Amino acid sequence: MPNGGTDCCGTCWFNRANEGKRGSAHHNRDISSHCEIRQLDIPNPFYTYCSNHPYHRPDRDPIPIGPVFTHVATGALGEGNREVWQESPDTEEIRKHLLEIVSNPEEHRDKGYHFYTSPAYFKAIEQLIDWRDGRVISALEELARHPGLDKARPSIDGTIQLVRNRLGFDD
Repeated sequence: MPNGGTDCCGTCWFNRANEGKRGSAHHNRDISSHCEIRQLDIPNPFYTYCSNHPYHRPDRDPIPIGPVFTHVATGALGEGNREVWQESPDTEEIRKHLLEIVSNPEEHRDKGYHFYTSPAYFKAIEQLIDWRDGRVISALEELARHPGLDKARPSIDGTIQLVRNRLGFDD
């Protein structure tokens, strides 16, 4: 299992070498690995990862979420960490999609696989902060207004404050 996880480009349906199917059984080594949603050649597909993989986004989310990571071996047995290899593409379409994920996380919930990763809404918040997009605060405030979130509201308010601090916004 590459890097302790099977959520790699070598098993992703967005990899041209997999011809639209998920799983390593569909990986055609005669076709160069290329991410169709990021327009990115993948030189080492079984040690490259992103948040759009089917294990993270089983409803086939074709809009890039966050950066692409690669495995960096740090030990004699190949164990290691995932480090950013390619930053996320930055377009208004991508930003709007990330804002939608932040303001409606239940509709964009990952279905269970969080080994070496975090949920899509965490990745969306992180990416929007990295881009210094203050609209993330409005998206979180919209989330806080959703009915039925009374118990979660203190956590959401805390997240809003953390985001404001990271963006350097004053109260």
